[in-house]
Amino acid sequence: MKETDFLKNLSKESDYPLTEELWQYIQENSEEVRAAKGEAIIGIGSYNPDFYIIRSGIVRGYMIENDKETNIYFGMEGTVVNSMQCFSFGEPSILRIEAAVASRFLRISKENYDMMVGESPEFCRWMSGVFSRRNAYAEKKAKIMDGDALWRYEWLRKCRPELLDNVPLKAIASYLNMTEVHVSRIRKRIADSGRWTEQELNNKD
Repeated sequence: MKETDFLKNLSKESDYPLTEELWQYIQENSEEVRAAKGEAIIGIGSYNPDFYIIRSGIVRGYMIENDKETNIYFGMEGTVVNSMQCFSFGEPSILRIEAAVASRFLRISKENYDMMVGESPEFCRWMSGVFSRRNAYAEKKAKIMDGDALWRYEWLRKCRPELLDNVPLKAIASYLNMTEVHVSRIRKRIADSGRWTEQELNNKD
């Protein structure tokens, strides 16, 4: 991804503008880290209150309960990710955040974050916009997930096609709140250049 594309995506993470000066400030107070495919940057039960900006790659955040994965979100280039359980409550993470493909990050340690918030009003304002934008995306996702299965899958295919090429079917199905069988049927029907109705799909489950 080109630097200009990355910065354009990162700018969408906040309600407030990402100026050249602020971007330089963030780089000066962060370090680059990498994760191989399947490697966690934050593990369930671990304590890691740091922030990660995805420079390249894809991550997924998920919970595990009764040996079942529940995929909560995906992060792409320009996304800011962290464990709010660690950051806000000072408790071990209830999420596993792992690289779905080989990925690079800028890591802002909690120590640096606290320093930056204290000395830079611009960074503080930008981060407050990151948190409010997260809430807005959460509301939008709730609306999307309220649609029928076909609409949810086609929304994902249109808006985040990279996920379909790089993320396991199991994770896609969990994110869309469907079974793997359901997703496979939709994929097959689309591949056959046709569509099932929601009623037809439900009758087959």
